[in-house]
Amino acid sequence: MMNKKEILIKALRGSVAQLNELSTMTEGIDVYNATGHVDTEFLIEALSCVNTFMDASNTVVQKISSLLAPDAPTDEKKKQADEGKKWNVEDILKHCTLEDSVLKLPKVQFNKKSYAEAKKWIEEAGGSWQSGKIQGFTFPFNPERVFSILKEGKRCNLQQEYQFFETPAEVADWLVMLAGGINEADTVLEPSAGRGALIKAIHRACPSVTVECYELMPENREFLHSLDNVIILDEDFTKDSVGSYTKIIANPPFSNNQDIEHVRIMYKLLEKGGTLAAITSSHWKIASEKKCVDFRNWLEEVHGEVFEIGAGEFKESGTSISTMAVVIRK
Repeated sequence: MMNKKEILIKALRGSVAQLNELSTMTEGIDVYNATGHVDTEFLIEALSCVNTFMDASNTVVQKISSLLAPDAPTDEKKKQADEGKKWNVEDILKHCTLEDSVLKLPKVQFNKKSYAEAKKWIEEAGGSWQSGKIQGFTFPFNPERVFSILKEGKRCNLQQEYQFFETPAEVADWLVMLAGGINEADTVLEPSAGRGALIKAIHRACPSVTVECYELMPENREFLHSLDNVIILDEDFTKDSVGSYTKIIANPPFSNNQDIEHVRIMYKLLEKGGTLAAITSSHWKIASEKKCVDFRNWLEEVHGEVFEIGAGEFKESGTSISTMAVVIRK
């Protein structure tokens, strides 16, 4: 049995087909009667029917449009629609609401370009559109902080701000294997934990081991608190790192050579006989800048190994750049 929406679509398609058929029926018709005079009776009747068609069509358009704002009076909806067409992305975001952790767009018809830009901003902040009953953007974390930023008409690009590109499970498991696996006696550090992709891989190898970690992004720290056998030491690994570890496994941020800076600090915290395995960019391998040249020379001194990672391995995380894994045994 068809539901109401399916019945309506079927009826609308039938009406369109009938109108198309009517348009072909006008071909070959003239406006004169048998006496050669204008057939006013025909014209009046035909135009009256056309006007009725148009009125009915406008009513259907208004009623379907009203589904976007069912509680608003007709005049108010028309006013909102006219105003919405003038809105830019900041206007749209300022009028969004957060209902049970779902970001809802304002019930206004706005132009396609502004909607596409607003959608892009929300997705940058971690939101994903959900249709059906939800009809809004959901987040894999508590969205209150990012929502407050968007409500101010400001951009909140989490990947750009925090260099957060989550490690795919297969790559994470492989990196743990490169580190020599994990056992209960290991002391383990994850310097930029994100949402715990590497921690989960570590626990797949050894569920009982405790992983100490750092993480900058507030939403990710909140999520990490929900994981078992995890201790969050602080936010910024480069400023507050202490302790010593037998295994350090990481996917640090890449921009401005942060990755090689992280690897250097990791090595200092590594116990003799310990192993670090870190994903890095490929930039340092070919760049002529002093920091990269020094890193290449240092990597040779500590007998580091380098493993290529395919360019598409991180596609599901939002980037297709080529990466590599650096493994050092101290």
